Order: sequence, then structure tokens, then C-alpha cells
Amino acid sequence: MSTIPAALDALVTLAKRAWPDVQVLDGGPTVEVRDDVIAIGYSGSESQPDVQSTLAREQLDLEPDMERYDVMCMASAWRGDAHRDGQPDAQTVRNRAFELLAGLRDELARDSRLGGTVMMARLSTLDVTGDQTHNGPVCTVRFQVHIDAFAVA
Repeated sequence: MSTIPAALDALVTLAKRAWPDVQVLDGGPTVEVRDDVIAIGYSGSESQPDVQSTLAREQLDLEPDMERYDVMCMASAWRGDAHRDGQPDAQTVRNRAFELLAGLRDELARDSRLGGTVMMARLSTLDVTGDQTHNGPVCTVRFQVHIDAFAVA
């Protein structure tokens, strides 16, 4: 049995622990999102998976299977009509988005096994999108948490 469901639950808990006052979503948004939001298990794209997994046999044993997978996530900051010096304040939202990411990275460093659910979880890749909307600047950091685990027999 895959560790993916338990790992997703653990990542949501970890994000809430890192940022108790920030909206943390389990999957994509289905309700109105707040200025700061973290989504776990969400790629942000209909054409990309939310989790991508590879199973492999380790050694010569048929079981248990080694799972290696990437959980797509995002951290986003928006400040609406924020301005500095008469210009939309992209710097503030960019810094806040990376602050959210740093909090998650710190929690992963403290609990890289996700409470014993997996062998190792770590941030592996990220991409950044900054945008000026008609409501003000927004910065979204899409990132992947790479996980190594043995599937539960």
C-alpha cells in the first residue's frame, strides 16, 4: 500500500504547524483564498499531476517496494492594493512568499521523516511567478517535496 495518502496528511499537518495563522489547503482551492495561502498536493495546473510517483524493487526482494515521489505544492502571497513609492509593491509579496517557504523548509528540517511516515522528505525544486493583477501584486512559489519511502505491505 502506498504511503502517499499518509504523507499528504503529514505535509498538511506540517504546514499548519509551521504557519498556524495562514490558510493551508489540502489540495487545490475550492473556496476563496486569503492573502497568504499554502496548498499541499496541488500543482496549479490541470495538465500536471499533483503527485508523481515511481515504484522500484530494492535489492532482490519483491516486497516491500521503494516509492519515490514528488508532491507538488505552492505558497502564495498577495497584498491586494499594496503600493510603495506609487508603484505596486512586488517586493513585499515576493519576500512574504519566500518567508512562507522558509517556514515549511524549517519544519521539514525538524521532521524530515514526517512523523515516521516516510524515510525522507525534502524540498527539491521550485519555480516562482510574480504577477501584477488589477487588484495588486501576487507572488506564487510552486515547489516540490521529494519523498523516499517503502510502501507498506
